[in-house]
Amino acid sequence: MKKKLMLTLIVFAAMSVLMPAAENEVRNVPDATPLFLWSIIVGVAALALTAILAAFAQSKAIRTAADNIGRNPAAGDTIRTVLIIGLALIESLVIYVLLIDLIIFFVKWGKYTF
Repeated sequence: MKKKLMLTLIVFAAMSVLMPAAENEVRNVPDATPLFLWSIIVGVAALALTAILAAFAQSKAIRTAADNIGRNPAAGDTIRTVLIIGLALIESLVIYVLLIDLIIFFVKWGKYTF
């Protein structure tokens, strides 16, 4: 199941990057340069890698917090508070990568967008 999902995502990413040349002529959009295509590919790869690593970090933090709460239930409120703050900081890193990707795409390559 996971292999089918990953294959589907890769196919959709490739289809969204590779635009037909005839469509560009109709809309009078200049042809995308290889640098433009590579910036999209690298941006997608960076966002995917960041999301995967953040998911691993969050799962490890939750596992450790649950283990510590199980060992010392009296400290559950303190551990839960620190866990929520840590998870928010981990998730903010993924959002920062997404914002950087969007800034690079829309500011640098705005003339190539739809």
